[in-house]
Amino acid sequence: MKAVILAGGEGKRLRPYTMSVAKPMVPILNKPILEYSINLLRSYGIKDILITTCYKSNTIKEYFGNGSRFHVNITYLEERKPLGTAGGIFLANHLLKEPFLVLSGDAFTNIPIDQVINFHKSKKAAMTLVSKEVPNPREYGICYTNQNRKLIDFVEKPATWEGNEVNTGVYIVEPFLLKKYSRKGALDFSRDLIPSLLTNNEAVYVFKTNAYWRDIGSPEEYKRAREDLMRGLFTPEKAYLARKSETVNLDPFITRVQVACPKVKKPFVLAKLLETVPSMDEEEFIIEHRDGGWTKIVSDPDRGFIIYSKADRRNLARELARYYGKKIKTWQKV
Repeated sequence: MKAVILAGGEGKRLRPYTMSVAKPMVPILNKPILEYSINLLRSYGIKDILITTCYKSNTIKEYFGNGSRFHVNITYLEERKPLGTAGGIFLANHLLKEPFLVLSGDAFTNIPIDQVINFHKSKKAAMTLVSKEVPNPREYGICYTNQNRKLIDFVEKPATWEGNEVNTGVYIVEPFLLKKYSRKGALDFSRDLIPSLLTNNEAVYVFKTNAYWRDIGSPEEYKRAREDLMRGLFTPEKAYLARKSETVNLDPFITRVQVACPKVKKPFVLAKLLETVPSMDEEEFIIEHRDGGWTKIVSDPDRGFIIYSKADRRNLARELARYYGKKIKTWQKV
């Protein structure tokens, strides 16, 4: 199966993070969001990936290239002007001759793709949407289904609503739909295609997931995603590892250490950190450890520095946090 990742959006709501990079290139723990998506696809054996690009497309292409560094094959679908979430896919219909997966480039998730594929096949669906319940569905499309999980109504970003099961922007699509509903120009899944499929009573079904999913569409959601990863609430490999073994322990140990630092000394410490760990964000530094885990050093305006260390053993996490705490204290003496 091929996958299409939608990565052409400008990400205006996520500014200033998207001033210089495409929205899917915004980093979480020094890794672009898009890289998490590619790793997820690869973990389920999906290695032929098409990526729609438009805004700041060079930042994506320069980082991922043809995909060989990430053990996948990447084809870019360049849009000269934004074509919506579905327009670029319809233009590339000649490359999509079999059922394919669609994933939003700004989705931070570990959705169990194998379960979605099995559901799609069992329902003999023309299209499958992946849904999830959220506390506030105002910014999403709400899915309404019958007892057989067939989609019977879909309301995009309602002012008032009933229910909180929303569209995650993850789909499996049968290729015949690209011919049957062929259209040139801008086209959106939620506003155009899904309503047309409902009007024609197509076999559209909804797979409801309890997996982690967050739409990184605003600075607030971006911050929450980073915090979730720090706390171990999101594990990129969770679904894949769970399939491999029922005994895998995915709960890491995280130690937090606070280090005081006078404001006059902070520029010297930040300079040392930038020498040690090049970072796009001068207030947050991520150090990945060879044996797994990481240390995150956050510059706090009022409390010096806060250090988080994650490891598979409590003692190791504690040792790593203390080690970097001592380095910060040493740098203050320079």
